[in-house]
Amino acid sequence: LCLHTAGADGRQYRALLNDVDITRRYRVIVFDMPWHGKSSPPPGYEREAYQLTTDGYVDLVMTVSRALGLDRPVVMGCSIGGRAVLHLALRHGEQFRAAIGLQSATHADPGADTRLRDLGYLFRPDVHGQEAAAGTVAAVIAPNSPAADRWETLWHYMQGGPSVFLGDL
Repeated sequence: LCLHTAGADGRQYRALLNDVDITRRYRVIVFDMPWHGKSSPPPGYEREAYQLTTDGYVDLVMTVSRALGLDRPVVMGCSIGGRAVLHLALRHGEQFRAAIGLQSATHADPGADTRLRDLGYLFRPDVHGQEAAAGTVAAVIAPNSPAADRWETLWHYMQGGPSVFLGDL
């Protein structure tokens, strides 16, 4: 059960889903969180700001796992998904076979997030907010990453919905 990063979607696991050696042996499940990727926001979204919470993320993953009837799945997530993995292990560890956190942290430091919000870069009419969000991601991609992979990652972040990246952070 794979959890994507903040402001992105399940396409991040495309290579894993296309790895024949893995999919021959394991069922790999990737879903988009509400408001992300191909998941539409709820009716009335234009009247509220999207805001992810730890409890909401944990509840979402447990709901998906139960709905699919998964028996002690392995849960893996990166960044904000990796943070959720740690909270899932702490709160529901017995319900998972393993927990794999990539770039995990038990809490999120609001440092850069408040600068993005307070300076309004993600909400200015003369700035494409998701390009600004991708700019923050570009700063944390390894400089020796293959160019095609780096640009594919940035493409995914540039396609997020208004305020979704910031709401995840």
